[in-house]
Amino acid sequence: MRGLVSSGAALALGLAMPVSAQELQSPTTALDAPEALFIPTPLTLGSATVEIGGTARIEYDSNIYAQAFGEKDDVRAVFRPYVEINRKGGAIELNARAEGDFRKYFQYDSEDAAGGKVAAVLNWTPSASDKLAAAASWQHIIEDRGEPEGNSAPSIGPRELNALEGDLAYTHQGARLGFMVRGTASRFRYTKAIDDNRDLDNAGALARVMLRVSPLMNGFVEGFASKRDFRRTPQLGEIDRDSKTYGARAGVAIDPGGTIRGEAAIGVYRFDPQDKRIEPRTRLSAQVGLVYAPRPRTAITLDGFIGNVATYRTGVQSREDMRLRLGVAQEIRHNLRGEIGLVYRRSKYFGTGLTEKIYGVTGELEYALNRRMALAAQARFSKRDSTDPLDDYDRTRIGLELRVHY
Repeated sequence: MRGLVSSGAALALGLAMPVSAQELQSPTTALDAPEALFIPTPLTLGSATVEIGGTARIEYDSNIYAQAFGEKDDVRAVFRPYVEINRKGGAIELNARAEGDFRKYFQYDSEDAAGGKVAAVLNWTPSASDKLAAAASWQHIIEDRGEPEGNSAPSIGPRELNALEGDLAYTHQGARLGFMVRGTASRFRYTKAIDDNRDLDNAGALARVMLRVSPLMNGFVEGFASKRDFRRTPQLGEIDRDSKTYGARAGVAIDPGGTIRGEAAIGVYRFDPQDKRIEPRTRLSAQVGLVYAPRPRTAITLDGFIGNVATYRTGVQSREDMRLRLGVAQEIRHNLRGEIGLVYRRSKYFGTGLTEKIYGVTGELEYALNRRMALAAQARFSKRDSTDPLDDYDRTRIGLELRVHY
Protein backbone atom coordinates (compact mmCIF):
# COMPACT_ATOMS: atom_id res chain seq x y z
CA MET A 1 0.00 0.00 0.00
CA ARG A 2 1.56 3.30 -1.08
CA GLY A 3 1.38 6.15 1.37
CA LEU A 4 -1.08 5.09 4.05
CA VAL A 5 -1.71 8.24 6.08
CA SER A 6 -1.15 7.57 9.78
CA SER A 7 -0.92 9.58 12.97
CA GLY A 8 2.60 8.48 13.83
CA ALA A 9 4.34 8.32 17.19
CA ALA A 10 5.33 11.97 17.28
CA LEU A 11 1.73 13.15 16.97
CA ALA A 12 0.35 10.53 19.33
CA LEU A 13 2.74 11.55 22.08
CA GLY A 14 2.54 15.27 21.51
CA LEU A 15 6.26 15.31 20.71
CA ALA A 16 6.92 17.87 18.00
CA MET A 17 10.27 18.04 16.29
CA PRO A 18 11.88 21.47 16.13
CA VAL A 19 11.40 21.16 12.37
CA SER A 20 8.23 19.18 11.95
CA ALA A 21 7.17 20.17 8.45
CA GLN A 22 10.11 21.20 6.38
CA GLU A 23 8.30 22.15 3.23
CA LEU A 24 4.71 22.67 2.18
CA GLN A 25 4.68 19.63 -0.04
CA SER A 26 1.75 18.00 -1.76
CA PRO A 27 -0.31 15.55 0.33
CA THR A 28 0.99 12.04 0.85
CA THR A 29 0.30 9.91 -2.19
CA ALA A 30 -2.43 7.47 -1.20
CA LEU A 31 -3.47 5.96 -4.52
CA ASP A 32 -3.68 2.20 -4.79
CA ALA A 33 -4.60 2.37 -8.45
CA PRO A 34 -4.44 -0.94 -10.35
CA GLU A 35 -2.08 -1.26 -13.29
CA ALA A 36 0.01 1.73 -12.20
CA LEU A 37 2.96 2.18 -14.54
CA PHE A 38 5.59 3.91 -12.38
CA ILE A 39 6.20 1.26 -9.75
CA PRO A 40 9.57 -0.18 -8.69
CA THR A 41 10.86 -3.59 -9.71
CA PRO A 42 13.35 -4.23 -6.89
CA LEU A 43 16.52 -6.24 -7.32
CA THR A 44 16.72 -9.57 -5.50
CA LEU A 45 19.61 -9.95 -3.10
CA GLY A 46 19.38 -13.34 -1.42
CA SER A 47 16.26 -13.27 0.76
CA ALA A 48 16.03 -9.46 0.50
CA THR A 49 15.03 -6.98 -2.19
CA VAL A 50 16.83 -3.74 -2.99
CA GLU A 51 15.29 -0.61 -4.49
CA ILE A 52 17.56 2.16 -5.80
CA GLY A 53 16.35 5.51 -7.01
CA GLY A 54 16.15 9.21 -6.51
CA THR A 55 14.90 12.55 -7.76
CA ALA A 56 16.50 15.54 -9.43
CA ARG A 57 14.56 18.81 -9.35
CA ILE A 58 15.04 22.30 -10.75
CA GLU A 59 12.94 24.76 -8.76
CA TYR A 60 12.27 28.49 -8.83
CA ASP A 61 11.66 30.14 -5.44
CA SER A 62 10.23 33.67 -5.37
CA ASN A 63 11.25 34.36 -1.73
CA ILE A 64 14.12 32.16 -0.62
CA TYR A 65 14.45 33.79 2.82
CA ALA A 66 10.67 33.91 3.50
CA GLN A 67 10.87 37.65 4.19
CA ALA A 68 8.15 40.28 4.51
CA PHE A 69 10.20 42.90 2.63
CA GLY A 70 13.09 42.88 0.18
CA GLU A 71 12.35 39.41 -1.16
CA LYS A 72 15.12 37.59 -3.01
CA ASP A 73 14.35 34.98 -5.65
CA ASP A 74 16.58 32.24 -7.04
CA VAL A 75 16.66 28.91 -8.84
CA ARG A 76 18.01 25.84 -7.11
CA ALA A 77 18.83 22.25 -8.01
CA VAL A 78 17.83 19.55 -5.52
CA PHE A 79 19.13 15.96 -5.67
CA ARG A 80 17.69 13.22 -3.44
CA PRO A 81 19.11 9.73 -4.09
CA TYR A 82 18.09 6.75 -1.98
CA VAL A 83 18.59 3.05 -1.50
CA GLU A 84 16.12 0.83 0.35
CA ILE A 85 16.42 -2.79 1.49
CA ASN A 86 13.47 -4.96 2.49
CA ARG A 87 13.63 -8.44 3.91
CA LYS A 88 10.64 -10.62 4.78
CA GLY A 89 11.11 -14.04 6.27
CA GLY A 90 8.49 -15.75 8.37
CA ALA A 91 7.57 -13.62 11.35
CA ILE A 92 10.30 -11.02 10.82
CA GLU A 93 10.27 -8.04 8.45
CA LEU A 94 13.20 -5.67 8.12
CA ASN A 95 13.35 -2.37 6.24
CA ALA A 96 16.42 -0.15 5.97
CA ARG A 97 16.67 3.04 3.95
CA ALA A 98 19.36 5.64 3.30
CA GLU A 99 18.68 8.87 1.42
CA GLY A 100 20.42 12.14 0.67
CA ASP A 101 19.27 15.73 0.29
CA PHE A 102 21.62 18.00 -1.67
CA ARG A 103 20.71 21.60 -2.57
CA LYS A 104 22.59 23.94 -4.89
CA TYR A 105 21.47 27.54 -5.51
CA PHE A 106 22.38 29.25 -8.77
CA GLN A 107 22.88 32.76 -7.30
CA TYR A 108 22.82 32.75 -3.48
CA ASP A 109 25.27 29.94 -2.80
CA SER A 110 25.20 30.64 0.96
CA GLU A 111 21.94 28.65 0.85
CA ASP A 112 23.68 25.52 -0.46
CA ALA A 113 23.28 22.60 1.95
CA ALA A 114 23.56 18.84 2.22
CA GLY A 115 21.43 16.58 4.38
CA GLY A 116 20.29 13.00 4.58
CA LYS A 117 18.71 10.24 6.62
CA VAL A 118 19.44 6.66 7.61
CA ALA A 119 16.58 4.65 9.11
CA ALA A 120 15.75 1.04 9.99
CA VAL A 121 12.50 -0.63 11.04
CA LEU A 122 12.13 -4.15 12.43
CA ASN A 123 8.73 -5.84 12.77
CA TRP A 124 8.35 -9.15 14.59
CA THR A 125 4.96 -10.88 14.41
CA PRO A 126 5.18 -14.03 16.55
CA SER A 127 1.43 -14.68 16.20
CA ALA A 128 -1.61 -13.34 14.40
CA SER A 129 -2.48 -11.34 17.52
CA ASP A 130 0.90 -9.90 18.51
CA LYS A 131 3.37 -7.53 16.91
CA LEU A 132 6.58 -5.93 18.16
CA ALA A 133 8.00 -3.00 16.18
CA ALA A 134 11.32 -1.22 16.66
CA ALA A 135 12.59 1.74 14.67
CA ALA A 136 15.67 3.95 14.77
CA SER A 137 16.87 6.80 12.58
CA TRP A 138 19.53 9.48 12.24
CA GLN A 139 18.86 12.52 10.11
CA HIS A 140 20.72 15.68 9.15
CA ILE A 141 17.90 18.17 8.63
CA ILE A 142 17.97 21.40 6.63
CA GLU A 143 15.37 23.76 8.04
CA ASP A 144 13.01 25.43 5.60
CA ARG A 145 13.09 29.23 5.79
CA GLY A 146 9.31 29.43 5.98
CA GLU A 147 9.00 27.42 9.21
CA PRO A 148 7.46 29.11 12.25
CA GLU A 149 10.41 30.51 14.22
CA GLY A 150 12.58 29.74 11.18
CA ASN A 151 15.70 31.71 10.37
CA SER A 152 15.01 34.43 7.77
CA ALA A 153 18.31 36.32 8.11
CA PRO A 154 20.15 36.38 4.74
CA SER A 155 23.52 36.79 6.49
CA ILE A 156 23.22 33.31 8.04
CA GLY A 157 22.82 30.14 6.02
CA PRO A 158 19.87 27.79 6.53
CA ARG A 159 19.57 26.35 10.01
CA GLU A 160 20.75 22.71 10.19
CA LEU A 161 20.50 20.05 12.87
CA ASN A 162 21.11 16.38 13.58
CA ALA A 163 18.17 14.32 14.83
CA LEU A 164 18.47 10.90 16.47
CA GLU A 165 15.18 9.07 17.08
CA GLY A 166 14.05 5.71 18.41
CA ASP A 167 10.68 3.99 18.75
CA LEU A 168 9.62 0.73 20.38
CA ALA A 169 6.00 -0.52 20.30
CA TYR A 170 4.08 -3.67 21.19
CA THR A 171 0.56 -4.36 19.95
CA HIS A 172 -1.85 -7.15 20.90
CA GLN A 173 -5.19 -7.52 19.12
CA GLY A 174 -7.62 -10.10 20.39
CA ALA A 175 -10.98 -11.04 18.96
CA ARG A 176 -12.62 -8.06 20.71
CA LEU A 177 -10.07 -6.31 22.91
CA GLY A 178 -6.56 -5.18 22.21
CA PHE A 179 -3.88 -2.86 23.52
CA MET A 180 -0.79 -1.06 22.35
CA VAL A 181 2.12 0.43 24.30
CA ARG A 182 4.81 2.60 22.73
CA GLY A 183 7.89 4.43 23.89
CA THR A 184 9.82 7.04 21.93
CA ALA A 185 13.00 9.01 22.43
CA SER A 186 14.63 11.71 20.33
CA ARG A 187 17.61 14.04 20.47
CA PHE A 188 18.07 17.20 18.40
CA ARG A 189 21.43 18.94 18.10
CA TYR A 190 21.93 22.06 15.97
CA THR A 191 25.15 22.59 14.07
CA LYS A 192 25.74 26.31 14.79
CA ALA A 193 26.69 27.72 18.19
CA ILE A 194 24.09 30.47 17.76
CA ASP A 195 21.39 27.76 17.94
CA ASP A 196 22.61 26.07 21.13
CA ASN A 197 19.46 27.16 22.94
CA ARG A 198 17.45 24.90 20.58
CA ASP A 199 19.19 21.63 21.48
CA LEU A 200 16.73 19.36 23.25
CA ASP A 201 15.85 15.79 24.17
CA ASN A 202 12.35 14.29 24.07
CA ALA A 203 11.04 11.15 25.73
CA GLY A 204 7.50 9.86 25.70
CA ALA A 205 5.14 6.96 26.26
CA LEU A 206 1.72 6.05 24.91
CA ALA A 207 -0.78 3.41 26.04
CA ARG A 208 -3.88 2.56 24.01
CA VAL A 209 -6.79 0.19 24.67
CA MET A 210 -8.75 -0.92 21.62
CA LEU A 211 -12.22 -2.38 21.16
CA ARG A 212 -13.08 -4.16 17.90
CA VAL A 213 -16.45 -2.72 16.82
CA SER A 214 -16.40 -4.28 13.32
CA PRO A 215 -14.02 -6.42 11.24
CA LEU A 216 -12.41 -3.23 9.90
CA MET A 217 -12.76 -0.76 12.78
CA ASN A 218 -11.42 -0.32 16.29
CA GLY A 219 -12.59 2.22 18.83
CA PHE A 220 -9.84 3.24 21.23
CA VAL A 221 -8.89 5.35 24.22
CA GLU A 222 -5.29 6.34 24.81
CA GLY A 223 -3.17 8.18 27.32
CA PHE A 224 0.17 9.78 26.61
CA ALA A 225 2.96 11.56 28.44
CA SER A 226 6.08 13.30 27.18
CA LYS A 227 9.05 15.13 28.64
CA ARG A 228 10.95 17.91 26.89
CA ASP A 229 14.45 18.63 28.21
CA PHE A 230 16.54 21.46 26.72
CA ARG A 231 20.27 20.83 26.94
CA ARG A 232 21.29 24.43 27.69
CA THR A 233 20.95 25.55 31.32
CA PRO A 234 18.93 28.77 31.54
CA GLN A 235 20.98 31.84 32.43
CA LEU A 236 19.95 34.31 35.13
CA GLY A 237 16.57 35.78 34.21
CA GLU A 238 15.94 33.37 31.30
CA ILE A 239 12.88 31.13 31.11
CA ASP A 240 13.40 27.42 31.79
CA ARG A 241 11.70 25.77 28.79
CA ASP A 242 11.78 22.19 30.13
CA SER A 243 8.28 20.77 30.42
CA LYS A 244 6.04 17.74 30.66
CA THR A 245 2.88 17.11 28.66
CA TYR A 246 0.12 14.67 29.59
CA GLY A 247 -3.08 13.89 27.80
CA ALA A 248 -5.80 11.47 26.77
CA ARG A 249 -7.82 10.97 23.61
CA ALA A 250 -10.60 8.77 22.26
CA GLY A 251 -11.00 7.84 18.63
CA VAL A 252 -11.43 5.27 15.90
CA ALA A 253 -8.95 3.39 13.73
CA ILE A 254 -9.92 1.80 10.41
CA ASP A 255 -7.38 -0.78 9.29
CA PRO A 256 -6.90 -2.36 6.83
CA GLY A 257 -10.02 -0.49 5.75
CA GLY A 258 -11.85 -0.32 2.47
CA THR A 259 -13.22 2.93 1.14
CA ILE A 260 -11.94 4.71 4.26
CA ARG A 261 -8.75 3.94 6.15
CA GLY A 262 -6.67 5.64 8.83
CA GLU A 263 -7.56 6.98 12.25
CA ALA A 264 -8.86 10.04 14.10
CA ALA A 265 -8.95 10.98 17.78
CA ILE A 266 -9.82 13.91 20.03
CA GLY A 267 -9.16 14.71 23.68
CA VAL A 268 -7.19 17.09 25.87
CA TYR A 269 -3.56 17.70 26.78
CA ARG A 270 -2.08 19.21 29.94
CA PHE A 271 1.05 21.34 29.52
CA ASP A 272 3.09 21.36 32.74
CA PRO A 273 6.14 23.66 32.53
CA GLN A 274 9.19 23.41 34.76
CA ASP A 275 9.39 27.19 35.20
CA LYS A 276 6.86 28.50 37.73
CA ARG A 277 6.62 31.77 35.77
CA ILE A 278 4.91 29.88 32.94
CA GLU A 279 1.22 29.12 33.35
CA PRO A 280 0.18 25.44 33.01
CA ARG A 281 -2.56 24.89 30.44
CA THR A 282 -5.18 22.29 29.60
CA ARG A 283 -6.32 22.51 25.99
CA LEU A 284 -7.74 20.55 23.07
CA SER A 285 -5.66 17.69 21.65
CA ALA A 286 -6.57 16.12 18.31
CA GLN A 287 -5.03 14.17 15.46
CA VAL A 288 -6.41 12.76 12.25
CA GLY A 289 -4.95 10.79 9.35
CA LEU A 290 -7.62 9.53 6.96
CA VAL A 291 -7.80 8.40 3.34
CA TYR A 292 -11.12 8.25 1.52
CA ALA A 293 -10.94 6.29 -1.75
CA PRO A 294 -14.37 6.36 -3.43
CA ARG A 295 -12.83 4.75 -6.52
CA PRO A 296 -9.59 2.79 -7.10
CA ARG A 297 -8.04 5.73 -8.96
CA THR A 298 -9.14 8.50 -6.58
CA ALA A 299 -8.00 9.29 -3.05
CA ILE A 300 -8.93 12.15 -0.74
CA THR A 301 -6.61 12.65 2.23
CA LEU A 302 -7.07 14.56 5.48
CA ASP A 303 -4.24 15.06 7.95
CA GLY A 304 -4.42 17.18 11.08
CA PHE A 305 -2.90 17.83 14.47
CA ILE A 306 -3.54 20.13 17.46
CA GLY A 307 -1.09 20.12 20.34
CA ASN A 308 1.78 21.70 22.24
CA VAL A 309 5.13 22.06 20.44
CA ALA A 310 8.56 23.40 21.33
CA THR A 311 9.20 27.15 21.17
CA TYR A 312 12.35 29.28 21.29
CA ARG A 313 10.99 32.81 20.90
CA THR A 314 12.12 35.33 23.49
CA GLY A 315 9.30 36.21 25.87
CA VAL A 316 7.07 33.34 24.72
CA GLN A 317 5.94 30.92 27.42
CA SER A 318 4.61 28.11 25.23
CA ARG A 319 3.32 27.44 21.71
CA GLU A 320 0.41 25.49 20.29
CA ASP A 321 0.17 24.41 16.65
CA MET A 322 -2.85 23.49 14.57
CA ARG A 323 -1.97 21.83 11.25
CA LEU A 324 -4.45 20.72 8.59
CA ARG A 325 -3.84 19.30 5.12
CA LEU A 326 -6.56 18.32 2.66
CA GLY A 327 -5.59 16.71 -0.62
CA VAL A 328 -7.04 15.00 -3.66
CA ALA A 329 -5.03 12.52 -5.76
CA GLN A 330 -6.30 11.23 -9.08
CA GLU A 331 -4.92 8.80 -11.62
CA ILE A 332 -5.99 10.50 -14.86
CA ARG A 333 -4.52 7.80 -17.07
CA HIS A 334 -2.42 4.74 -16.29
CA ASN A 335 0.69 6.90 -16.78
CA LEU A 336 -0.62 10.31 -15.62
CA ARG A 337 -1.33 11.22 -11.99
CA GLY A 338 -2.39 14.53 -10.48
CA GLU A 339 -2.56 15.89 -6.93
CA ILE A 340 -3.83 19.11 -5.42
CA GLY A 341 -3.75 20.10 -1.77
CA LEU A 342 -4.72 22.81 0.68
CA VAL A 343 -2.59 23.48 3.76
CA TYR A 344 -3.39 25.49 6.89
CA ARG A 345 -1.17 26.00 9.91
CA ARG A 346 -1.77 28.19 12.96
CA SER A 347 0.89 28.82 15.58
CA LYS A 348 -0.37 30.45 18.78
CA TYR A 349 2.26 31.86 21.16
CA PHE A 350 1.22 32.12 24.81
CA GLY A 351 2.69 34.89 26.94
CA THR A 352 2.43 37.29 23.99
CA GLY A 353 -0.33 38.27 21.59
CA LEU A 354 1.51 36.70 18.66
CA THR A 355 -0.38 34.39 16.31
CA GLU A 356 0.84 33.22 12.90
CA LYS A 357 -1.23 31.58 10.19
CA ILE A 358 0.18 29.88 7.11
CA TYR A 359 -2.03 29.14 4.10
CA GLY A 360 -0.78 26.98 1.27
CA VAL A 361 -1.85 25.50 -2.05
CA THR A 362 0.11 22.66 -3.61
CA GLY A 363 -0.20 20.93 -6.95
CA GLU A 364 1.60 18.20 -8.87
CA LEU A 365 1.26 16.44 -12.20
CA GLU A 366 3.32 13.27 -12.69
CA TYR A 367 3.82 11.65 -16.10
CA ALA A 368 5.32 8.16 -16.07
CA LEU A 369 7.63 7.56 -19.03
CA ASN A 370 7.97 3.89 -18.12
CA ARG A 371 8.21 1.68 -15.02
CA ARG A 372 11.53 3.22 -14.01
CA MET A 373 11.27 6.90 -14.91
CA ALA A 374 8.75 9.72 -14.44
CA LEU A 375 8.55 13.49 -14.85
CA ALA A 376 6.65 15.69 -12.40
CA ALA A 377 5.68 19.36 -12.54
CA GLN A 378 5.13 20.92 -9.10
CA ALA A 379 3.79 24.23 -7.84
CA ARG A 380 3.45 25.52 -4.28
CA PHE A 381 2.15 28.84 -3.01
CA SER A 382 2.33 29.75 0.68
CA LYS A 383 1.34 32.87 2.58
CA ARG A 384 1.90 33.71 6.24
CA ASP A 385 -0.24 36.25 8.07
CA SER A 386 1.02 37.29 11.49
CA THR A 387 0.10 39.75 14.20
CA ASP A 388 3.74 40.88 13.76
CA PRO A 389 3.96 42.36 10.23
CA LEU A 390 7.68 41.51 10.05
CA ASP A 391 6.73 37.81 10.06
CA ASP A 392 4.41 38.05 7.03
CA TYR A 393 5.50 36.61 3.69
CA ASP A 394 4.28 35.37 0.33
CA ARG A 395 6.19 32.61 -1.47
CA THR A 396 5.79 30.76 -4.76
CA ARG A 397 7.81 27.73 -5.79
CA ILE A 398 7.59 26.06 -9.19
CA GLY A 399 9.65 23.03 -10.14
CA LEU A 400 10.24 20.26 -12.65
CA GLU A 401 11.39 16.92 -11.24
CA LEU A 402 12.82 13.72 -12.73
CA ARG A 403 12.10 10.56 -10.72
CA VAL A 404 13.97 7.33 -11.20
CA HIS A 405 13.80 4.01 -9.39
CA TYR A 406 14.83 0.41 -9.97
